Amino acid sequence: MMIPEMTTERLLLRPFTMVDVERVTELLQIPDIAETTLYIPYPYSSEDAATWIVTHPAAAEIGRALNWAICQRDDGVVIGTIGIDIESYHRRGMLGYWMGKPYWGHGYTSEAARAVVDYGFNMLTLHRIEATCMPHNIGSSRVMEKAGMTFEGILRDYYRKDDGFRDAAMYAVLKK
Repeated sequence: MMIPEMTTERLLLRPFTMVDVERVTELLQIPDIAETTLYIPYPYSSEDAATWIVTHPAAAEIGRALNWAICQRDDGVVIGTIGIDIESYHRRGMLGYWMGKPYWGHGYTSEAARAVVDYGFNMLTLHRIEATCMPHNIGSSRVMEKAGMTFEGILRDYYRKDDGFRDAAMYAVLKK
């Protein structure tokens, strides 16, 4: 499986390359992103970015995950990421994303999420696409809702992060 390029009204979703290491590192120098995501450490180093990006082709090749750089369509600047982890047997995908803080509140993540959900249902033939966020992350909850997902409940102590466990708000959409 390859990571395809996709375009939306304002965005280009494309595979990451090692050229993106510096930009990813730059965007993740704000602790707010690490505070509301599970696997992003703070501070975030260029080694962290390179280690993460280098895993993408192999994960796609075995059909386990697809990760896209979210870029502004007009200038190609990377502003965030979106990906989907795939459970083929269950025909289920888990959506994940983060957006650089200067780009929050502009609808970019929702636009990218709708494109990936459509791709998951139409090209990957998934039956269910789900996503979680920390319950206090209202912005992420809104992204999921704008992507057609429905709130399913709170998963208590679902994540282990830093020095303890955290609840997760579960959202999902089924193929119609």
